[in-house]
Amino acid sequence: MQLGCLRGLAIALSPVAALALLSQTASAQDDTVYKFRVATIEGVDTPMNKAFNEYIERLDSCSNGRLKGRNFPAGQLGGFIDLIDGNRQGTYEMTMGGFDVEGSTAPDLAALSLGWVFQDYDHVERVLDEMMDEMSDRLDKATGVTVVAMGDEGWRTLFANRPVTNIDEVQGLKIRVPQAEIPLGMWKAIGANPTPVPFTEVYSALQTGVIEAGEGAIAQIEEFGFTEAAPEVTQTHHWYNIKPLRVNTAWLESLPEDLQQCIYDEGEAVFSAARASVREDMAARLDNWRASGQINVHDTPADIAKWQEQAAKFEDEYFAAHPEAKDFIERVRALAD
Repeated sequence: MQLGCLRGLAIALSPVAALALLSQTASAQDDTVYKFRVATIEGVDTPMNKAFNEYIERLDSCSNGRLKGRNFPAGQLGGFIDLIDGNRQGTYEMTMGGFDVEGSTAPDLAALSLGWVFQDYDHVERVLDEMMDEMSDRLDKATGVTVVAMGDEGWRTLFANRPVTNIDEVQGLKIRVPQAEIPLGMWKAIGANPTPVPFTEVYSALQTGVIEAGEGAIAQIEEFGFTEAAPEVTQTHHWYNIKPLRVNTAWLESLPEDLQQCIYDEGEAVFSAARASVREDMAARLDNWRASGQINVHDTPADIAKWQEQAAKFEDEYFAAHPEAKDFIERVRALAD
């Protein structure tokens, strides 16, 4: 049946039936294969990278072979900032990364990396349920990137080549941080000597003494071997790193509507499950570290309130410079109860 005839038939149908008929017809006539690349710094054996492999398979199935993806993890295509910029420009259709890099484009979103914003897992999930669409809209307007799902890395953890169990032992600590305003300012306020180093160069920087410590997700710390040179791990719980699945908006909107729906639906299914896997994986890796006898896992410092008080001084400065961030974070924190 010709498309014109189908449209005529659709007019006589109910609006819902007409939309379904036209959508099916468009899909049947479009057998174009849309290729995409996922480029991340996720370690190969981390829950988030496994989720991307599953996501690619499910998109292939959902699209009847019209969405074909390739996964390039562990910084194969560049460092974190390169991948974030490449995603914005459309070089890489998909990537994943926290909001901490958005300081110059979306300072309210970047404020999610301020110290001790999230209280627990339930708090994280409430924020995502109520505010993820808002986060996506803000990121799209600022950078041309859409958040289609949310992964996470769990609590970021301090690792060092010497014990760091109280605020006195933080003073002057050469700690690697991302090249971003908030981690630099926060760790300086606490008393450390924060040093920006690309994530892919952390291992060599620890070996050569450029840095003495770093902070990151437990899975990433293990997968990249950081504890070989920095076996003292302290559970500071200073940052719960939710990680948006970033899709270049121009590319996404260039796809047929049914394929856009696949990207959203399969993303939500895969990465909501992956968030639960992250939390189980994090607990298992910590248990393995404790049992190994080679890594010393220290509980949250007894004087963590002092760390928070110092970090709050930078937070006040940040909010003074970015009032919209203060309102946003107050709404996030209000969802803790």
